[in-house]
Amino acid sequence: MSTPPRLFVTDCEGPLTRNDNAMEVTAAFVPDGAELFSRLSRYDDFLADVQHKPGYNAGDTLRLIVPFLLAYGVGDRDVEEYSADTVLVVPGARDLLRDVAAALPSYIISTSYSPYVRALCRGTGFPFAQCRCTSLDLDAWHLTADEADWLRDRAEAILEQPVIELPESAHSAADLSAADQAAVAALDRLFWVEMGAQGRRSADIVATVRPVGGGLKLSALREIAAGRRVALADVMYVGDSITDVPPFAAVREAGGVALSFNGNRYALAAAELAAAAADTAPTRKLALAFAAGGRDAVLAAIGEWPPTTKPLPRVGLLSEAAAALAHASAYARSHVRGERVARLG
Repeated sequence: MSTPPRLFVTDCEGPLTRNDNAMEVTAAFVPDGAELFSRLSRYDDFLADVQHKPGYNAGDTLRLIVPFLLAYGVGDRDVEEYSADTVLVVPGARDLLRDVAAALPSYIISTSYSPYVRALCRGTGFPFAQCRCTSLDLDAWHLTADEADWLRDRAEAILEQPVIELPESAHSAADLSAADQAAVAALDRLFWVEMGAQGRRSADIVATVRPVGGGLKLSALREIAAGRRVALADVMYVGDSITDVPPFAAVREAGGVALSFNGNRYALAAAELAAAAADTAPTRKLALAFAAGGRDAVLAAIGEWPPTTKPLPRVGLLSEAAAALAHASAYARSHVRGERVARLG
């Protein structure tokens, strides 16, 4: 009996790199950019996971932030040079990509901007042609001086609002505090009304940028699998955040391998397996087991994983050790990627 074709697919930021590139770009070129990005990222979580806004995908923070980058004069070369200088890989990521790609077809599906993914590929030797990511073309847009001034004023207004808190039980804006409801309402007006008023181009910019997150990650995964003639039952998918929930859910439902690596609560709720580590060694071991024997081999490798009393590494089935894996993942997430990035969705 012939071995069925298999496929390894991983997210970029988190499983392979320690950056949040879009936040870092914003912090580098926009005053108080990290705080601005944090507020828009939490609004993104609200739209995607609480409100379930039609046509909106987790990770669309990367389109919400673009008008502000343009307002502060950021161009494609700025992002490309900054990304090339700052990409930080998780220890072992180069070995992971090299060894797993030698064992079975491998792809990266990332919400990250294309200049950053290109920088990763140059540093690791992984082919950019086997990546799906968010295309960025800042130089294609031009803002008038008046609109740029208006956007800079709006950025300052956003910074005066709190970072929205999202209770795990929230199902609508009514479940938020009064202050957070006001922040959501102000951002709703800004992005979906004011940016398209008075001849402004900001709304067109937001609509044109299409981050590869959430549902679009799943679409990319399905396209790759179909092109390789691989069923989702024979896919191993690795992710860490809210943008990975749809592919996690589809792979898990099909009977494939859905592995959270240093994942946040969204990833842990959607995945079946979890690894928490300071390097990519667990992912590499499980991926090579998958290449050799599919899902059964991965489960066997997890069953044989040596016990540890240390915080890291920790690997297991979420159905059997959810609390311990969540604790270890939170610890790894903050220590590997940093506290600020760990708080993002």
